[in-house]
Amino acid sequence: MEFGLVVKNLTSLTVGGGSSIGAVDIPLNPVVLPPSTIKGVLRTAVHNYLPDGYSSCGQVEPEEIKKAHKGKGPCDVCTLFGYPDYRDSGCFALTVNVPSVKRHKVTRVKIDDKTQRSEEGALFTQEVVSPNTEFEVTVYFRDSCGEKMLKLLLYSVLALRLWRIGRNAMVDVKLKDDICQKVKCDQEMKDIVSSLSEYMWGE
Repeated sequence: MEFGLVVKNLTSLTVGGGSSIGAVDIPLNPVVLPPSTIKGVLRTAVHNYLPDGYSSCGQVEPEEIKKAHKGKGPCDVCTLFGYPDYRDSGCFALTVNVPSVKRHKVTRVKIDDKTQRSEEGALFTQEVVSPNTEFEVTVYFRDSCGEKMLKLLLYSVLALRLWRIGRNAMVDVKLKDDICQKVKCDQEMKDIVSSLSEYMWGE
């Protein structure tokens, strides 16, 4: 099944970085918002806001994931998103349509990882995507994964509204499609789809 999402950054967005040669110290990632970034953030978000009836091993390192699954099989989050030695990359894939983005530069202060304090004189400029930019995301869900995994995927989209992308950018997200027109929905699914029909934080 295929359906669409719209992701809107509410604050300045930056993901990754490229060459340090140019007008800014850290230019914007050329891809702007890679699909792998969205998938990774969805995974982290739903782990932290895991709905009742679902399991998550909470691991990200391949060896730790294997240890967590040993003797009891994969957790629901890993089944949905994929894990090492799995036959494929999980229950879904996605693509991102990047609009003509408006960029601007911000000045940041370098933070010492050990002390968590700013380093004196350590200023740098970074290129970011201006707030209220909308990214269209197409999700390709594998029907054989079933209703439970589809619900977990939609729960992860709900959780993304309370999480962050990149360098702590707040985002909002909504569905472009009424999924209940494509699959049979119970009341729980209808409630999720209804919650995702509009932006949570306003247009």
